[in-house]
Amino acid sequence: MKKWKMCGLILAAGWCGLAAGQDAPATRPANTMRPAIQWKRFDYTCENDAKIVVYLHDTTAKVRFKDQAYLMKQTPSADGNRYSDGKVLWWGKGDGGFLQEDTPDGDGKKLVKDCVLDKPAAAQANAVTGTITYLARMALPPQTMIQVQLQDVSLADAPAKVIAEKKIQLGQKQVPVPFTLKYDPAKIDAGHRYSVSARVTIGADLKFVTDQAYPVITQGNPSKADLILKPAKP
Repeated sequence: MKKWKMCGLILAAGWCGLAAGQDAPATRPANTMRPAIQWKRFDYTCENDAKIVVYLHDTTAKVRFKDQAYLMKQTPSADGNRYSDGKVLWWGKGDGGFLQEDTPDGDGKKLVKDCVLDKPAAAQANAVTGTITYLARMALPPQTMIQVQLQDVSLADAPAKVIAEKKIQLGQKQVPVPFTLKYDPAKIDAGHRYSVSARVTIGADLKFVTDQAYPVITQGNPSKADLILKPAKP
């Protein structure tokens, strides 16, 4: 009887099993940690090359400009996304925006304006760049067309598959002619081989063409290629 009275006293502390000669049950600490908030970052370049960084999460914005940081809530607006802390507001419209004092008449002083969203690095990476030139000493007329292609050349016994293509009218340009060939990254397979080719035509006449492979993108190859074209065979 005394043993069970003692057990009743000890039960409140969770050690009754131990008092009765049993092993204490293992306990696990409760996980009270909250998951980290995932902020989306947007970098802007404004007038006079001023920089502003905006972090967004749901209806909250953190805005950093110079040495100031503002924590704002989204507020109703008829145009664009408007965030305010009651004193300062950030108004984003498309790829632009401005930071302004928040006043009742809506005509507060602009702290920084003409902000334009910087291009994400990933967007810049999804392109092959380079130049196109030829070694023959001759001038081409302005109507000359340059066609440059990004091709999947993985299969030796099948025609190359065109991933991206661009046509450039020579006009008043002189070689080397720069090019930027944007492509859809979803069409790129890391296990495949890709190459850039080009051809120069005047009307229906083929004048210059690449006669070698210029590998790019995958298998350690760069995203830049300087193409040297050779005269097309008659």
